[in-house]
Amino acid sequence: MISHEQRLVITNVFRRLGWALAIATSWIVGLQLVGYLIELLINHRLDSFLVSLQGIPGTLIFVFNLVLGFYFLISAYEDFKWTIQNGISRKTLWWGRLTALLLASCGIWIIDELLSLFDHPITSWQSMGMHLLILLTSVLTLQMIGNGFGLLNRTWKWIVGIGLPILFILLLMLLIRAMFGLNIGYQYNAWVGPNSILLTILSSSATWWIVWAIYIIIVVTLSKVFNDRMQLRRD
Repeated sequence: MISHEQRLVITNVFRRLGWALAIATSWIVGLQLVGYLIELLINHRLDSFLVSLQGIPGTLIFVFNLVLGFYFLISAYEDFKWTIQNGISRKTLWWGRLTALLLASCGIWIIDELLSLFDHPITSWQSMGMHLLILLTSVLTLQMIGNGFGLLNRTWKWIVGIGLPILFILLLMLLIRAMFGLNIGYQYNAWVGPNSILLTILSSSATWWIVWAIYIIIVVTLSKVFNDRMQLRRD
C-alpha cells in the first residue's frame, strides 16, 4: 500500500519528469520540423517533406528514453533536498522514486512500442519484453550513478565524472592486452576452447539470467545505500 508521503514523492517525480519531457520534445522536434520546413522551401518537394515527417516517431522514442534516463541520473540530490524540506524521510524518498522509476519506465516502454508501429509491424512479445528489461536495467543503473553523485559536492563530481571513465578505459585496455598476451592451448584446454566448460556455461541462457539478476541486486542495493547516506550541502 502506497502511503500519502510516497504519493507526494511520486507526484513530484512525475511533475518534474513531465516538464523535462515536454521541454525536450518541444525543442528537438521543433528544430527537426524547422529543418524540414526549410528544406521544403528550398526544394519545393511536398512528397519529400511528408516522407521526412515519418522520422518524427523515431525521434520521439529517442527523446523519451534519453530524458527518462537523464532525469534519474541528475535529479537525485534535487529530489532529496525537496523531500527533506517537506519533512519526508529518506526511506520514503527511496520507495517513492523507485516506484516512480518503474511506472515511468513502463509508461515510456508502452509509448515506444506504439510509436514504433509507424516504422514496422508489431514485433514478438519476446522482443518487446527484452526491450522493457533493457530499459529498466539502464534506468536503474543511471539512478544508482545519480545517487552516488548525489553524495559528492560540485568539485568531486567533476573529478569522479572525468576520472572514472578514464580509469575504466585504462583498465579495459590493460585487460584486453593481458588477454592477447595469454598463450593457451585452446584445443586441449578444458576451460577455454571449442568444447570447453566456459563456452558451455556462457552458451546457456540461464547463466545470463543469473548474471542479470545479480547485477540488478547490486545496482539496487548500491542505489539504496547512496540514497540513505545523502546529506544537504551548501554548494
